Amino acid sequence: MTIVDGRAIDGIEDCSGNAFSIAGSIGMSPFVSFGNELSYEDVVQLDGAFAATHVNYGKAPLFNGAPHEDSSWESRKEFILSSGLSIEETVQRIRSVDGTAADFGVAERTALWRDYWLEYINIFNVLTGTHPDSVATVFVGRQAIEVGFKYLLFKNTYHFPKTHDLGVLSREFLSAYGAGGKYLEYVDDFCVLYCKYLEGGNPEYFRFPEYKSNNYFAGTCLDLKWLCYNFALILLKLIHFDHLDAVFK
Repeated sequence: MTIVDGRAIDGIEDCSGNAFSIAGSIGMSPFVSFGNELSYEDVVQLDGAFAATHVNYGKAPLFNGAPHEDSSWESRKEFILSSGLSIEETVQRIRSVDGTAADFGVAERTALWRDYWLEYINIFNVLTGTHPDSVATVFVGRQAIEVGFKYLLFKNTYHFPKTHDLGVLSREFLSAYGAGGKYLEYVDDFCVLYCKYLEGGNPEYFRFPEYKSNNYFAGTCLDLKWLCYNFALILLKLIHFDHLDAVFK
C-alpha cells in the first residue's frame, strides 16, 4: 500500500508480489456516540473489566429492546457491596465473581437462548437496512440462524449438537420436530449447500479472513445482499415456526 498525502492508494503494490488496498473510507469520525471528545489518548477504565463493578450503574443488556429477567445479579450486588466491608474486602469480593453463573434450570436456559436469538435477529434486521453488503451483516445473520436452531433444539430436546455447521443443525431441528415441507422446504438443503460450497466448511467464514489449512477469504464477488435475503427468509420461517411473529410487529 502506498501512502500519498496521508491517503492510501488502492491497488498499488507495497510488498513484492502482494497488493494491498484500503477498500474505502468510513466517512465519519469513529465512535461519535460516546462524544466527540473520545480520543486514543484517553485512559482505559480497568474497573469496566470486572463484571461485579458493573452492578453499580444499574445498566443491563437489552434483548430485543428489553432486559433479560435475571435475579442473580441483585443477590451478587448485595454480596459485593455489603456495608461495613473494608476496601480490601470489597476488592476481594469483586475479584471473586465473573460474568457467568452455574446451575441454570431448563426454563432459565431456554429463556436465555430465546432472548439471544431474538436480539441477533433484531440487530441483523437493523444492519440489513443500513449495511446490506457488509461481511459483518452476513455474520450476524448467520449467527442468528445458528442460535435459532440451537434454541429450538434445546426447547424441544434439552440439548443440541456441539457444532457450528448450519447443515447439521437444520437437519437435527427438522428431525427433532418431525417438521418439513410447506414453508420449511429447502431450509436444510440451503444450509447444507451453503456451508459446503460457500463457506467451504469454515463456519467462521465471515467472522475471520483466515481459516484452517492455509485457506483465506476469497468471496470478493459475493452478492452479500442476496445472502442476507436468504438468511432473513430462513429466520422468518423459524420465527413463524415458534409462533413469535407478533414479537416483531
